[in-house]
Amino acid sequence: MILLATAAATASAQQRVPDRGMFAIGLDVGFAIPHDDLLETGLFTSVSGEYYVTPRVSLKARFGGAWFETDDDIGLEEEVSPMHLTGSLVYNWEHGKIHPYASAGAGWYRYRFRVNDESAGTDSKFGVSLGGGAEYFLSRSDTIVGDVTFHVISGDAASSFFLYNGSYWSFSGGYKKYF
Repeated sequence: MILLATAAATASAQQRVPDRGMFAIGLDVGFAIPHDDLLETGLFTSVSGEYYVTPRVSLKARFGGAWFETDDDIGLEEEVSPMHLTGSLVYNWEHGKIHPYASAGAGWYRYRFRVNDESAGTDSKFGVSLGGGAEYFLSRSDTIVGDVTFHVISGDAASSFFLYNGSYWSFSGGYKKYF
């Protein structure tokens, strides 16, 4: 009886994760699929910081980028590298060790262009990010994350040679640590 009371007191004393006022940092790696037929699928990476306003709602800042190359059929070796800094509102649902989530945000996208290993200009655009995924809790403060995000970019991104539809999908997996 005493053991059951002690176990119940210990369980109730543990803090909910995530909870109001908590922070988290994350690292994701994956691939990105451009929304332009001239570009090929490329690498995607990002780092993020998150603040929990409530146990279900958080504010997330994310810095990351994708690296695309042009399709070989156009005769130039052009690289397109959009980097982004976005802020998002995230809502998560608690289902035991698995927490699915949805996010919506906006931010700044900076495109760098290289042709035959030489700079071919830069372009900056406003964009919106819409996404979702799930976290799997390995422990109370460590999770693995799967994420899918559509980066919707306003207007075309312009290099010295081409105009590109700057929108793209990112598919990534990673690690997240709660504090």
